Amino acid sequence: MIESAIDDLLALLPIPGPPAQEKKVADFLHHTLVAIGIPITEISYDQAQNQSEYGGNVGNMIVKIEGRRTGPTLMFSTHMDTVPDCVGCQPRLDLARHRVVNDAAGTALGGDNRAGCAILLTLARHLMTLDGNHPPIVLVFFIQEEVGLVGARGLDVGLLGEPLPAMCINLDGGRVEEVVTAVIGSQRFTIEITGVAAHAGSRVAEGVSAAVIASKAIAELERGGWYGRITKPEGSGTSNVGIMQGGQGSNVVMPSLHILAEARSHNPQFRRQIIDTWQDAFKRAAASTINIHKQCGTVTFGPGPTYEAYALPDDAPVVTKVKQAANQINLPTKLVHDDGGSDANWIVAHGIPCVTLNIGQRDVHTTDEWIDLHDFERACQLVIAIATI
Repeated sequence: MIESAIDDLLALLPIPGPPAQEKKVADFLHHTLVAIGIPITEISYDQAQNQSEYGGNVGNMIVKIEGRRTGPTLMFSTHMDTVPDCVGCQPRLDLARHRVVNDAAGTALGGDNRAGCAILLTLARHLMTLDGNHPPIVLVFFIQEEVGLVGARGLDVGLLGEPLPAMCINLDGGRVEEVVTAVIGSQRFTIEITGVAAHAGSRVAEGVSAAVIASKAIAELERGGWYGRITKPEGSGTSNVGIMQGGQGSNVVMPSLHILAEARSHNPQFRRQIIDTWQDAFKRAAASTINIHKQCGTVTFGPGPTYEAYALPDDAPVVTKVKQAANQINLPTKLVHDDGGSDANWIVAHGIPCVTLNIGQRDVHTTDEWIDLHDFERACQLVIAIATI
């Protein structure tokens, strides 16, 4: 089992598939699933890319595997996209350290989340050997997780069957003993700053710099404890500027600047307070940045992808099932909360209780990324145990 799982993993990792460009990954998965015996009629795609802010060349892939056992349908999910820095990676199996590493300098590996795709292929291979001696199973391969869970948000739940699956096991994350039962909520938002262009040499005093406005606001937020890790009497969370785009040249006072930022908190009211505090800071910065003609900057705000926090009770049926399966393979587990966000947020919002299993990723989204094959193998075993107990 583990040999074919590693082969699938090594084949999946180099396939380019940043958000909104997952079709080559979907094509590989589709071909492999059909080759191992999944009827082509049981593989479908929704149109989640049509509701995406980013467009896209394929939707979420839904795979139904019929079972002869009576009982509710089980859903397993993962995502196909990787962060853009993974394009061009060169995975290598490091047997001495029992890991997969990356030989391409300056790129991330893409274990997040090609490891999850490989594990679901492993599950499908195993189910094909059981001649239907398992409950009904649905596999979902999501698009555009890395840009705000956009694929999971747009999932066509009608393609999952009626009634909906009773529970879902989502695959994404690090140490295999950790089972995520609660996940933070996040809201991304845009900030559009408008200044006044002017020649940066002969007429610099006539300009209103969008860069100065942003700098003032961010500095105020950092000084006040509203940037990065936030701990206040009324709540806790995080905030971050992820993208800043603007400017025409070094000889022009920057006339406009686009910012993509985010706020996270398990408390939606406190998350709203973070965003309100940011908006106030940027408005003050814009109003206080004035040129010699008494003109000031302006700022507008727009919404971005949002998902709500959730928390399952420790005795939820999906949690109990995972614990039973882990005991069966002698895997100690612990229930944890996650501040990163995952497709599970939207799966729960769609009405399907969901936990996320960690599957061996390490140092994700960095040039030091690697995959722990001990954890990867145990995750394969755990997923199969969940599907067949």
